[in-house]
Amino acid sequence: MTIKKLAIGVGIALAVLIAAMWWLFFWGDTPEAVDVDAANTQLDVDLAAATDDVPAAAPDRFDGDINATWVVDDELGEFDFETASGSFAGFRVDEELTVPYGDVVAVGRTGGVSGTVTIDGGRLTGTNITVDMGSITSNDARREFPIRRAVMANEFPTATFVLTTPVDLPAGLADGETVTVDAAGDLTVAGTTNEATFTIDALLRYDGFGVITGSATVTWEDYGVTPPNAPIVVSIDESGIIEFQLIVAKG
Repeated sequence: MTIKKLAIGVGIALAVLIAAMWWLFFWGDTPEAVDVDAANTQLDVDLAAATDDVPAAAPDRFDGDINATWVVDDELGEFDFETASGSFAGFRVDEELTVPYGDVVAVGRTGGVSGTVTIDGGRLTGTNITVDMGSITSNDARREFPIRRAVMANEFPTATFVLTTPVDLPAGLADGETVTVDAAGDLTVAGTTNEATFTIDALLRYDGFGVITGSATVTWEDYGVTPPNAPIVVSIDESGIIEFQLIVAKG
C-alpha cells in the first residue's frame, strides 16, 4: 500500500469516527425552551387523550381563590421529552463543535419532579421543588450517562429549589391571565447551594390546573459541575440555563 493510499484511508476512517461521535453525543432535534403558552396547549392535548380513570383525579374547578398550597401533579400530563408534556426540569447549554457542525444547544430533562408552591395573601410565599437527577434524559439516550456523571447524580441524586424571598403576585393571576415574576431562592445542585433568581410565568386554568414555567442562568463552576466533553467539542459555555415546567393543582 502506498503512503498516499494509506493517508486517504486514515482520512476516511477519521471522518467516519467524527461522524460517529456526532451521532453518539449530539444528534437529535433540540427541544424549544420552556414556554407557558406551549405548556398550556400541551396540557389540553394530554387531557383530551387521558384514559378513563385519570379524570377522576382531576382537581375541582378553579374558584378564583389563588391562596393555597399547589402540588406538582404526577397523574396528568406525564413527562415526554419530545412533546414537553407534563412536569419536568432540566438544563440548556450552548456548545461549539468542530466544522461542519458548528453551534448546538445541548438539552437534558427529567420528569422526576415533585414538590409544592405556596401562595398566601396574594403572595408567593414558598416553593419546595425536588428534582431526580438520576433520571435525566436527552433526545439521544446515549448522551444520558455522561450528563448524569457530570452532575454527580450517584452521589447527589436530587436537586432542589427553595424560595427565600416572598413575591407579590399580579392580581390578574386570579382572572386567568398569564403573569410574570422573578423569584429568588436557594438552588442546590450536586450538593452545592447558591442563590438563583428564576423568571417565572404562570397561569391558572378554569379546570383547576395551574401551569408554571421558569428559567434561570447559572454558572456551572459555581456548583462544581464540569460539563461532559468530547474531541468534537470546541467549547462549552461556562454558564447555562436551568429550566422547569410544572403542572400543579391545589393540595
